[in-house]
Amino acid sequence: MTRKPALALLLCGLLAGPAAHAVGDIGTLRVALHADIASINPGVNRDANADMVLAHVVEGLVAYGEDLKIKPVLAESWQVKDDGKVYEFTLRPKVHFHNGAVLTAGDVAWNFKRYLDPKTNFQCVNRYNGKIGPALQQVDAVDAQTVRFTFASPAPNFLMTLATIQCTPWILHPDSVNADGSFKAPIGTGPYAFAGMMTGRQLDLKRFEAYDALPGARDGYAGNKTATIPLLRFMTVPDASTRSNGLLSGDLDVVDGIEPATMQTLRGQGLTVQVQQTPSWLVMQVQSNAPALQDVRMRQAIAHALSLPDLAEASGEGLYSANPSVLVPQSPYYDARSKTWPAYDPAAARTLMAQAGYKGKPITLLVANRQERIQAATIVQAMLAASGINVELKVRDWASQLDLYGRGQYELAIFGYSARLDPLLMYESLIGDKKVEPTRQWDDPKASALLKQVAMEPDPNKRRDLFNQLHELMAQDIPIIGLFNLPVVTALRPSVQGYQGWPGGTHRFWGVTKTQP
Repeated sequence: MTRKPALALLLCGLLAGPAAHAVGDIGTLRVALHADIASINPGVNRDANADMVLAHVVEGLVAYGEDLKIKPVLAESWQVKDDGKVYEFTLRPKVHFHNGAVLTAGDVAWNFKRYLDPKTNFQCVNRYNGKIGPALQQVDAVDAQTVRFTFASPAPNFLMTLATIQCTPWILHPDSVNADGSFKAPIGTGPYAFAGMMTGRQLDLKRFEAYDALPGARDGYAGNKTATIPLLRFMTVPDASTRSNGLLSGDLDVVDGIEPATMQTLRGQGLTVQVQQTPSWLVMQVQSNAPALQDVRMRQAIAHALSLPDLAEASGEGLYSANPSVLVPQSPYYDARSKTWPAYDPAAARTLMAQAGYKGKPITLLVANRQERIQAATIVQAMLAASGINVELKVRDWASQLDLYGRGQYELAIFGYSARLDPLLMYESLIGDKKVEPTRQWDDPKASALLKQVAMEPDPNKRRDLFNQLHELMAQDIPIIGLFNLPVVTALRPSVQGYQGWPGGTHRFWGVTKTQP
């Protein structure tokens, strides 16, 4: 008796079920994900995969375009009044939800009331409730097409926060939740509608035939988002080699997270491989509340023990750029101060760890079971060992790492932050009270004060100075160690046409077509 290869068995199982489509079907685009998305509830218990998938289903008032300027989506236009304390948005007429209802200002007001309710657990609520920046005091439906936002004080960065991929208050129809406020399923206005999910296997999105597309071309998360392919199937395939083999066999159409060593192999087989540079950031989180890491000298010792350029080269074979700063070299805020960081110096590391009283007790390094991250963690472990710092790897699945991250229960951790298109947005993700938000990396009053200043500062030159003050302070306190910026490397079957990356780093499958292989 012959046996099917493990890959074939796995993918047959993934493709099984009433919604299955034959390999090569031009009506279905099969996209591999390394794990299930964290949640189908937009902005709640989110991760980068959830942000990307649900951005095909739901939309915000505004979004970043290809040129990283903020552009209209559900809003047609807006006015800023009362020195920046009031924003009035005029909605596009006759935008439809997936259930056929027409979008109104009342729907927008309902969404913001829901997001501001602590029971919703919107992950970015503090950017609207006054804990980070001015408090949003009131949202009013002035008429059916006009919605007014009133802040306690001027809010110069409100549009930026609205457009942030990780913090967009996505506009849902109220039928997305039950009468008691619990979430059912997302009913949005996007080019695709949610069509079901099988945990551990797949999530389907069906083209919304009545989608109200903007005119013109595709433009970041704004612009024309007309869907062409009838069904998007996001398939959970944790193993990197299984994803690559599935692409080669034709069982998968799109795979990201391609390792540098695999790129040439796939290209040699006639597959398209796109590399998109982004501000996405691989870091080593440093839990300063952990007893082994409370002493700043120990954190500084770890920083001195790492050669970031060598780590980036060994991990990415020239594809990754070492960068300890929130600021990327392409940023208008990057200058000579952005390069400030403890130099690679094993002798200094040994001196500092001795001063901190380190006796060789193992420190755990948490990492998700993704090949590229385990590789980076293993190199970090070896570099630290060379300076006498004993590190033990703690490998977990991605969902488990997210849970531990959410509770702040780790010592060191390899972690990736998806692209934030303004440095303020990343610093807002890092700085805060760990007792209130355990995900915060940097609990420091000086950092919090600088963050409040830059959150209210519109002048680019003053923002550059404040951002670099934050970086110089971070280089002293070492609440986190930036390793390198990550490009998005995506491989596609030749039958997939029209795909294009962008600096936001997320997939966009509107405007993509698929032909017969």
